[in-house]
Amino acid sequence: MEVVTRTLGDVCDEVGGVIRTGPFGSQLHESDYQDEGLPVVMPTNIVDGRVKVDDIARIGDEDAIRLAQHKLRVGDIVYGRRGDIGRRALIGQRESGWLCGTGCLRISLGDSVLDPGFLYYYLGQPDVTAWVYNQAIGATLPNLNTSIIRSVPVTFPPLTNQRRIAAILSAYDEPVSYTHL
Repeated sequence: MEVVTRTLGDVCDEVGGVIRTGPFGSQLHESDYQDEGLPVVMPTNIVDGRVKVDDIARIGDEDAIRLAQHKLRVGDIVYGRRGDIGRRALIGQRESGWLCGTGCLRISLGDSVLDPGFLYYYLGQPDVTAWVYNQAIGATLPNLNTSIIRSVPVTFPPLTNQRRIAAILSAYDEPVSYTHL
């Protein structure tokens, strides 16, 4: 089995992907948020690898159109870029079309080189999280930028093996049902 190491930036460039920060404060203000509308994923919404909708910010249609470049798609990884380094979620069907919010990065690389599930688990490994943390800027509140995420080295096997690994690991993440007891 051939294992390769490349940076996320190299893979991104090869596949025409996107590694982008969410909208900055000048693009999206607190006054833009409303009770109803399109959910905006912030770092506080990323809990245990999932997007929690309790108290999620929302924006109206006009802002959603204006900020369309920040829309999330199935297979994207939303990654917290401030504070708690390593906070991440794999975007599924439910979150598709939602917005990557301020304080997050969107990693969208498709699935032709890196399986999104494999990459999600890879980025959660303690040594990878430590590497990213050590690259972060700021002593009080660590911050990431696209250059740091693009420079993350990723070691990966062929795609079929990545998919197998992701399938095995995701089986452990599925909620356990006790309805049969």
